[in-house]
Amino acid sequence: MIFAVLGLGGMFFGMGYLITEGNASMLLSGYNTMNSEDQKSFPLKEYLLDFKRFHQWFGTGFTALGLLLYVINEHWIGYHLGVTPILAYLYFFWQTREYTLLQSKNTKNQFWIGFAVLLTTLVFVVGLLVWSDRKNTIVWTEQSIVIEGPYGIAIPFENIESIEILDELPEISSRLHGYSTGSVAKGKFKGAKGIPYHLLLDKPYGKILEINSTNENTVLLALEGVDEVVLAERLSVQLSNGINSQKNN
Repeated sequence: MIFAVLGLGGMFFGMGYLITEGNASMLLSGYNTMNSEDQKSFPLKEYLLDFKRFHQWFGTGFTALGLLLYVINEHWIGYHLGVTPILAYLYFFWQTREYTLLQSKNTKNQFWIGFAVLLTTLVFVVGLLVWSDRKNTIVWTEQSIVIEGPYGIAIPFENIESIEILDELPEISSRLHGYSTGSVAKGKFKGAKGIPYHLLLDKPYGKILEINSTNENTVLLALEGVDEVVLAERLSVQLSNGINSQKNN
């Protein structure tokens, strides 16, 4: 996560130098969709000064805050990565609104549409983060073990091939769909050599329960309030009883 903070911070800082008067007609969002008359009347030089100053401060502040959160509580970095850029650009949009609102009606409409899109995105991202951060719970049924909550899953006992207690998380190369920050990771991920995993981790993990089944990706589980060793033992008993029951029948 710290590399994501450093990479994004450097990118935000560099944005202030990337866009110039010479390439603004191609690269500067909003300006590149203006008609020629609006572009001629737009105070591009003054706007780019504010644009550069904003990205210098934002890139530096984003990196510094990310490093601080890494030291205090790494879990909050996920919120920082998702929310801070949107808040920053909402602020910049609003602070520089006079550049746009003095233009034509079409340009004013573009400003309000862009502002509304940012607000909607902020609400969506915050909602997704809050939903993903909810606690998962385990429910036993006669036929399956069910992990309820964000990115939950139901695993029929008859489909479980093996269970194992791991001392560390296998190598994870990418996130396909889900949420991850600090010690929390939930959703679909890809491991080394393209191995698919379903991660349900919401605490600093000393032990991780691995569940392999025939019709699901390998599940790696370490949940708050759950003793993975005890859970593995209970599953072993359940599977053993199931096998004995089939033999008796």
